Amino acid sequence: MKEQLLQVAEKVMNSARAAGVECEALVQKKRFTSVAVEAGKVTFGSQDGDYGIGLRIIKDRRTGYAFCDEASIDYGLKQAVQAARFGKLGHYAFHDNAKYDGTRSIFDNKLATLVVEDGIQMARDMIEAGSFDSRATPSRGGLSFGTSAFAVANTNGVMIYDEGTFVGGHVMSVLKDGGIIVNGDEGESSRMLSFSVEDVGRKATEKAIAQLGQKGIETGTVDVILRPDAAFDLFSSTVLPALYGDNVRKGESVYSGKIGEKVASGAFSIVDDGIHPKGLNTFIMDEEGYPSQRNVIMDRGVLNTLLYDQFSAVDGGGKPTGSAMHTERNESGTTYKVPPTTCARNIVFEGDTMTEEEMIRGIKDGVIIEHVLGAHTANRVSGDFSVAIYAGFRIKDGEIAYPLKGGMLGGNMPALLQNASIADNYKLVEAGMSAAAGYIPSLKLENVRVSG
Repeated sequence: MKEQLLQVAEKVMNSARAAGVECEALVQKKRFTSVAVEAGKVTFGSQDGDYGIGLRIIKDRRTGYAFCDEASIDYGLKQAVQAARFGKLGHYAFHDNAKYDGTRSIFDNKLATLVVEDGIQMARDMIEAGSFDSRATPSRGGLSFGTSAFAVANTNGVMIYDEGTFVGGHVMSVLKDGGIIVNGDEGESSRMLSFSVEDVGRKATEKAIAQLGQKGIETGTVDVILRPDAAFDLFSSTVLPALYGDNVRKGESVYSGKIGEKVASGAFSIVDDGIHPKGLNTFIMDEEGYPSQRNVIMDRGVLNTLLYDQFSAVDGGGKPTGSAMHTERNESGTTYKVPPTTCARNIVFEGDTMTEEEMIRGIKDGVIIEHVLGAHTANRVSGDFSVAIYAGFRIKDGEIAYPLKGGMLGGNMPALLQNASIADNYKLVEAGMSAAAGYIPSLKLENVRVSG
């Protein structure tokens, strides 16, 4: 695989030099297996993949992008040159930073050799584990796993390859008790085959059981604990876009002009770590071939840096941070079919932690939330949000009192981070609406508006 992709990348560079254009190429090859679960049964399993080349060129200080396959490289270069005619004028250049640490990405040989039949059996094990209560049915979900390999090259001499494995499992368990219907969701993602699919199924049903006895919530201002999935869903839809250098340059961020200022709680730091040992987006390099690095965005609440891809750094007067990914807005994963842009790799909250139990004991009146709905509708410029509580519980006098029946949660995430604290129950999470990922604990926010 490595030799194949590097040979193709070299072929692109030779063609670009012959055509007299500066060029950067992403050669990407993915192989993945998907298994679906519906109504307590495995409904299908399939294996698929994608293989192609993304071409970005610079000509007359303008950039153009196109994608192609190995047989149509010259045509792809011509398309990129044509696209550059309409590109924005700038002082663009491809980097020549090749100071890679030499280590390989996260790769699990066992995971890489799984086949469709293995996935079907894993899904069946997940269903069986979630069926321990006769009232419950693991009704919707599935598994996916596979490998992702890519090579990046440019006409400044960069030539680098990396590959990795991934696996994810999710299931929603539906529990019917008389006329009452409740749901429980559980999911795990990893670069290694390091979690139990049986645990995923069992926990989904346990969460459904815990939703029995739901009560409404009255409107008020309370303390809120966001468990990892809900915390990252909100964070990645509000605060994270505001930390991208291009948005700050455009004035589309609450953090414009605030480098060096205290903008969040001093109890923790926010890091984007492209070399995190567990990160879902950990690779030797980003998708422009820039060496991956650890970026301390907020250092104990002080805004320390912003995230940049190569060209947004040129526009914004910053430096690349190894944060380039070929990703479409509102889509997970990356694809050679679109040009690179700034995207957080592995967001990590680091600092003073406590157990979630300690957090709960410290709250007289509040809520704890598993999942929210509608985070993608948040205002990415101001950080304002209004979301539905999908699964949560009322906290009274330091104890979980009862599950919530609906409710809304609203506020301004950048402001709420100024008095936030973190737990120690870290979990690998995906943004869902972008390629960003995180290693996130539960997050406690003070004085949040809730309504029934």
